Amino acid sequence: MKTNHIFNYKRFCRYAKSTLALNFKQTMMMGGVIAISIFIISLIAMAQNPSYWNKDGWIPVFIVNYFVVGIIYAGFAFSQFRSKEKTIMSLMVPVTTFERFLYEFIEKIASFILLYPILFWVFSSLAVFTRNAFPSKNSWVEVNGLRIYPFETISYQQPIANTEDGLILMFFTLSVFLFVIAFAGAATFRKYPLVKTIVFVGGVLAVTAGYFVLIFEKLRLNNPWITNLEHTMKAEQGFLTGTILFALMSLIALAYAYFKLKEKEAQ
Repeated sequence: MKTNHIFNYKRFCRYAKSTLALNFKQTMMMGGVIAISIFIISLIAMAQNPSYWNKDGWIPVFIVNYFVVGIIYAGFAFSQFRSKEKTIMSLMVPVTTFERFLYEFIEKIASFILLYPILFWVFSSLAVFTRNAFPSKNSWVEVNGLRIYPFETISYQQPIANTEDGLILMFFTLSVFLFVIAFAGAATFRKYPLVKTIVFVGGVLAVTAGYFVLIFEKLRLNNPWITNLEHTMKAEQGFLTGTILFALMSLIALAYAYFKLKEKEAQ
């Protein structure tokens, strides 16, 4: 019975359905903006890099957009707490803090990580089809043995197969960590949460970097121990260390976001 006060499956499903219905137009608009941005950015990328474009050329475009869009999207979490009126209405809904928190996490982080690669493939492929509809002087162009025209759609299989063991998992945990930071900022700040989060995190990073620079200069560490790690640690060990570090920091940030949400509901 005690767990019923924390999580109830039927109650969570009712809350999820009602919230999805309430925010359907807003969600569709955000999805449309993301889709259009993928299409336009893909066209621009192909236009700016016509001399060496191939399937591998999509990966940097995907990675940059994946992080930027994911951080922005996660920053829109807990939108019901942006004003006092919406906060009061939201608190009247019969749902626990954990259920509200879980729904926001699934919608703003988990669903994005699962759906964005599909969305990117669909609309970048549409951009490729549009670009290839306007052929160049030659229907087949090769540069350094690579076919760069007609343009090809993104392929996730080849980069994943050629990636070192552990790098994909570290990339995944890094993305979760960055999205969770934006997510926690949305739970903390009422007005302009993403902007305030970026400023706060940027300030912390700047102070930390400045501190270590001063320490190294004060102690005259021309060759700090950390620079020797690449010679003593294998790549797999480095990826595993990064994965564990990002996972732990993500859990800490999630716990912080949960208690900030609980604090808001108690006020």
